[in-house]
Amino acid sequence: MLIVLGAAIVLAIILSVAAPVLDLDGADSSPVIVLREVPEVSGRYEVSSGWTVTSYQNLDERLYSGKKVEVFDEFGNSLGFYREDFLEQAMVDGSGKGDEINNSGQYLHYDYQLDDGKTYYLEKRSIGAYQNELVPWTGDKPSVAVNPPLPKGTEIIFLDLGKDSANNEPWVNELLESKVFHTGDTFHGEKGKKIDVYVGMQSSVEQGPESFLMRNVTIMVRYPG
Repeated sequence: MLIVLGAAIVLAIILSVAAPVLDLDGADSSPVIVLREVPEVSGRYEVSSGWTVTSYQNLDERLYSGKKVEVFDEFGNSLGFYREDFLEQAMVDGSGKGDEINNSGQYLHYDYQLDDGKTYYLEKRSIGAYQNELVPWTGDKPSVAVNPPLPKGTEIIFLDLGKDSANNEPWVNELLESKVFHTGDTFHGEKGKKIDVYVGMQSSVEQGPESFLMRNVTIMVRYPG
């Protein structure tokens, strides 16, 4: 466990002989040495390793070309017409913005409560599991989805992005290491220790630098309150 006092920028030094990495289930994990600048922090943080980190986004229906089909909410009310390939991806990423062609152009969210492969609902904004508006990774207090679920507002700092981060663009790693992320969403049906970074609106149907997969990531966690 590590205690860090508030500062504009602090240098985090976690020595293997002095501070073992504490897993969130209470078990000791492999010790880690971190020597770099980290964002402003205050209070008591737990250090946890062995996380898989990926990204998710709001889909943009304008980027898709599939056939338009009608979509309904849980009560059978029509939500408009959306492209099939857009809807398939929305079941993975969770939500997307309509193209305003035979739909309202609002954010279409897949209904994970029913999880029947066909039921959605509309929102005027992109929301997380706590009915909070999601904040992209470039914003203030950016949002992440976490499994197993952590309390809303839990702060997460990436200490060590692991070897897979070598596959990322340098600016991606710099951005991830410079931010204090906040839990604003959860996973559906996921198992294991995983963090999904919300990167905002989709820019391409092709995988870009904002799409990443990193394993064995070490983080600092501070619970709200």
